[in-house]
Amino acid sequence: MGLQFNDPSYNRPMSTGSGEPRRLKSRLPGAIWAGGGLLLLLLIIFLARQIILPFLLAIFLTYLLLPLVNAMTEPGPGGRRTPRVLAAFLALAAFVGVLVVAILVLAPLLAGEANRLGRVLFGTGGQEPQIAHRLSATFQDWRNTIYGAGVFPPSVQQSLDQEARDFVSGLGDAAAAAVSASLTFFPKLLELIAVPLLTFYMLLDGPRLMREIRSFLPPAQQHPAADLMRRWDRVLSEYVRGQLIISLFIGVVVTIGLRVMGLKAALLVGTIAFFIEAIPFFGPLIWGTLAVLLALAQSPAGSPLPLIVAIFALVAQQVDSHLVAPLILGRFTKVHPLLLIFSTLLGASLFGLIGMFLAAPVTAVAKETFLFVMERVQARRGAATLTVSA
Repeated sequence: MGLQFNDPSYNRPMSTGSGEPRRLKSRLPGAIWAGGGLLLLLLIIFLARQIILPFLLAIFLTYLLLPLVNAMTEPGPGGRRTPRVLAAFLALAAFVGVLVVAILVLAPLLAGEANRLGRVLFGTGGQEPQIAHRLSATFQDWRNTIYGAGVFPPSVQQSLDQEARDFVSGLGDAAAAAVSASLTFFPKLLELIAVPLLTFYMLLDGPRLMREIRSFLPPAQQHPAADLMRRWDRVLSEYVRGQLIISLFIGVVVTIGLRVMGLKAALLVGTIAFFIEAIPFFGPLIWGTLAVLLALAQSPAGSPLPLIVAIFALVAQQVDSHLVAPLILGRFTKVHPLLLIFSTLLGASLFGLIGMFLAAPVTAVAKETFLFVMERVQARRGAATLTVSA
C-alpha cells in the first residue's frame, strides 16, 4: 500500500496540506494549556518563595524516608504488614531522634569553631579582622619578593597595605550581607514545626494524592501523566539519596583531612562542606576558599599550610567530581556544566542560597520532562507517518 506515493495520480501536496492543519489544530489547545499551566506554576512558586522552603524540606525528607516506610509496609512472613500511618510515624520519629542527638553532640563544638571563624573573618569590638592583617602581610611579602624592598615610597606602601586590608574586610562584609539576605528565605519557627507535619502527610497520602491529581486530567492524558510522574519520582529519589551519600563522603573526608593537617575549625568546614556540596560547582569552591583563608589566618608567614590546604581541596573536589559523583549520580553528571551553572546563578538571583541548592534537581527534572515531551512528539510523528504510508 505504501507504493501509492509513486502513483502520479496520488495528490500528495493536497493530502499533506489538509492533514497538517488538522493535526496542528488538534495539538494547539493542549500546548496552550500546558504552557499556561507551566507559567502559572512558575508564577505561584515565585510569589510564594518566602514560604515554599518548608514544602521543599518536606519533599526532601519524604524521598529520604520513603524507602523505610515502604519496607515497613511490605507484607511480612505471616502476611501481616505495618499500617502505613504507623510506618510513617516511626520513620519520622527515628529521623527526628537522630537529628536531635546529632545537634546535641555537635552544636557545642560547632558553636566554638563558629566563634573562632567569626573573629578571624570579621573581627570583634571594632578590631581589624585577623585574616585582613594576615593577607596584608602576605601581599607585602609578595610585593617585596617581586619588586624588591624599598622600591615604593613609604606613603605608597602604606596606601597599598591599607587598600589590601580594606579589600579583605569588604569581602567579609559582602559575605555577611549575602548570608543575611539568604537567611530571609529560611523558615521561621512556625514553618519549621510545619515541616514534620508536611512530611508525615506526604509519606502517608503521597500515592493517593498523585492519583487524585491525575484524575483531574482528561482520560487520554492520565496514562502519559502517570509515566511522567514516575520519571520525576525516580529522578528525585535518586538525587536525594545519592546526594546525601556524596555529602556525607565529602563532609567526613574534609573534616578528617583538615584535622590531620592541623587546621583549626576543621569540623566546622567539614559541616559546611556537607551542606553546600549540593550546590553545583560553587559548593566545593566555597568550602575550599574558606579552608584556605583559615589556613592563612592561623599559619605564620612563610608556612606552606595554605598551599597544602589548597591542594587538598582541589584533589578532594576532583575525586568527588570525576569518581564519586559519576558513580552515584550518573544521571545528574550527564547534565551539561553550562546548563548547571546557568541554573545555579538563576536560582541564586531568584531565591538566594536556596535557589542554588535547587538548581541541580530542578534542572534534572526539567531535562527529564523535555526528553519525555520529545519522545511523545517523535512517537506521534512516527504514528502519523505509518498512517499516511498505510
